[in-house]
Amino acid sequence: MADSYLGQPPSDHRELADFPAFTLKAGAILHRVHREAFGAWFFSDDRDCRFTPLGVPGQGACCLAEQPVGALLEALRGERSVMVAEDDVRRRRLFTVELVRNLRLAHLDHPNAGKKGVNAEIHTTTDYDKTQGWAAALRRAGFDGLRYLCRSDPSLKQVGLALFDDQGAPALGRWPDGDDAEISDALIAEAAEYGLRILPTP
Repeated sequence: MADSYLGQPPSDHRELADFPAFTLKAGAILHRVHREAFGAWFFSDDRDCRFTPLGVPGQGACCLAEQPVGALLEALRGERSVMVAEDDVRRRRLFTVELVRNLRLAHLDHPNAGKKGVNAEIHTTTDYDKTQGWAAALRRAGFDGLRYLCRSDPSLKQVGLALFDDQGAPALGRWPDGDDAEISDALIAEAAEYGLRILPTP
């Protein structure tokens, strides 16, 4: 296995106070694909998620994207390399929401992030212990979340956002309501351009 050049976060999170920041402004439109049976807002402490802030007690991450296709690709993660059942896709919903307050995110794709030990591996590595360590350190440093690039897009142009809050479903009104829509044929076709393969329902 080749060596990794993604550094470890500093043991003292105060060293990250000047990490490059991105202001996600009120009025920004974000998207999330979620299962129909569950609400759109949920802050997970799942170890299988890249940017879960493990090590910060009681905290979780909710991942959204700037574009609907990015949200669909991220929801299916690595499953695009195999046939995904159409029924599984259709049981999901596309949540679209407008933020009502500014959020200060760690800008993981900023060139100056390299000065803190971050490189492009943070968007693609399967070493989740390391990426989750960065998420935890940046949460302790006071960031509301992370801005990252979606590895499901080979061009690395689709942008993802991992927002932090108390683990689980938030209290009513803590995050804005949005609109749920069916996963459209057009969105599936757009995702197919990135390699998503759908097994049609007989």
